[in-house]
Amino acid sequence: MKILASDFDGTLFFHTGFKEKDLLAIKDFQRQGHKFGICTGRSLDGVLIPSDNVDIHYDFYIVNSGGMILDENQNVIFESKIPFSIIKEIYEKFPIAVSVVDGNMMYLMFNWKKRYQVRLRRLLQKLQGIPNETSPFIKDLSSLTKDSYNGFSFHFPNGKEQEARECANYINKHYGAYCHAFTNKVHVDICAKGCSKGAGVKFIEEYFQSDIIGGIGDSWNDLPMINNVDESFTFPYAPNDVQEQSDHIVKHLDEAISYLISE
Repeated sequence: MKILASDFDGTLFFHTGFKEKDLLAIKDFQRQGHKFGICTGRSLDGVLIPSDNVDIHYDFYIVNSGGMILDENQNVIFESKIPFSIIKEIYEKFPIAVSVVDGNMMYLMFNWKKRYQVRLRRLLQKLQGIPNETSPFIKDLSSLTKDSYNGFSFHFPNGKEQEARECANYINKHYGAYCHAFTNKVHVDICAKGCSKGAGVKFIEEYFQSDIIGGIGDSWNDLPMINNVDESFTFPYAPNDVQEQSDHIVKHLDEAISYLISE
């Protein structure tokens, strides 16, 4: 049995939706007895809702950058959280757009004028396929009342990739005892210490006792996954260092599946 763990945004799901040939290749891969699942920085609902009207089945879910792992029936088989006090402390260092994940729910906080929040809400709905009500806006972090959360993300404006990477580096240097940060272009995804997409695929490999595990992604936050699988794949549009660390460059996800089947 072989496994393919796939990033979601820019790999399986695009602003135009899913690619039909990828969906057909996934079904054929699974029909041959192999497993296909998601490895993403998104929350579970961030995957389920865009996939709702699509003919696709996930054999596992690695979400929140490895902070939560679920089986095909969405039962939690691994979970780790970040103390809320640490989230608040880090936010004070970077008081920008932030989202906090609690199980399936994602809370958004943007210190922007209301008209810009409305535009952003619509943009999120268009790009991520998520209904507005599933990602509620909060005025400040005091609206959150739990002691710990599955993860959180900072969202820098377009063109601020360097600032995002500096933010991630700062978090990893000063808060590495509690959490770890990964950059995805202008987004910084933060999960609990010891969690990553790489740790997630290793967990899944042992869970299924697979022969070969592959991973495919398109950005820096996919490097832990790319560096912890037997066969790694990325795209010509991925950053150069992601391409350099991947075993194969493919144009579409279905090509990665074809390679794994032929191995």
